[in-house]
Amino acid sequence: MFLADFFSTIGMDEQPIEYFFGVHHLAYLLINILLFVFIFKFLQKHNKKRQDYFINIALILIIFLKYLGEALFIYEYYNIDPAYSSYPHPFWDINTFFSFQLCGVMNILLPIVIWFDIKPLTTFVFSTSILGGLAVIFYPVTVLYGAPYQITLPIIRSSVIHFFLVLIPLFLIYRGDVVLDKRKWWQVAIGLITVAGWAMIGNLFIDQDANNMYLMSNPFYQGPIPIINQLPNGYHVIFLTVAVTLGYIITFNIAKYFTLLKKSG
Repeated sequence: MFLADFFSTIGMDEQPIEYFFGVHHLAYLLINILLFVFIFKFLQKHNKKRQDYFINIALILIIFLKYLGEALFIYEYYNIDPAYSSYPHPFWDINTFFSFQLCGVMNILLPIVIWFDIKPLTTFVFSTSILGGLAVIFYPVTVLYGAPYQITLPIIRSSVIHFFLVLIPLFLIYRGDVVLDKRKWWQVAIGLITVAGWAMIGNLFIDQDANNMYLMSNPFYQGPIPIINQLPNGYHVIFLTVAVTLGYIITFNIAKYFTLLKKSG
């Protein structure tokens, strides 16, 4: 029974309104902060070779957990009727190999950009990975749902992936491998437009019931977040655009702090 509950997507479609900045959410934030500080300091104590070893393991884990989750969705598609959530899909489906969500795209692009040192994509991918990871930590839709202490594969998958989407880019920025330059904002703009276009292909042609990147409908309607919880579909995109822009400004300033942290150390 325990394994059956662990390898399950039960509850994934529930909105964690009851946990949003409640006791469980604050505990989740504290765990992420403590783990970040502990692992960051742990990496600081080792040489570059060992740091790279850890980073590569983390990147492999991101990809492994991403596709392990897809394997679970595929299993449920063929074996669970009705499916527990809206995520299950057949094996021969584009969602098996690619993602239409911004964080899902970063799960694939971050390891590729780091391993192959694709510099034209670095600014967009690093900043978006950090922003996407922080967004899930502060609004844990895919982490806190169902029973408060429920642990499932999708929850572990989301928690670990989004944690490393923040930690790895920030550590490489701290180490000096990457510098996020605000003057390259246009690279971020082009990247976002490209990914949004990709998401709309998924929304309009692959799955017309999809809401990739929240572009089709407002998932926060009547939720806990002020302002956006009152906006009708369509108008909510304006709010998201402003919020994402502010998010990137904050992200670039966080990156600047980690750059200066290395210099001051």
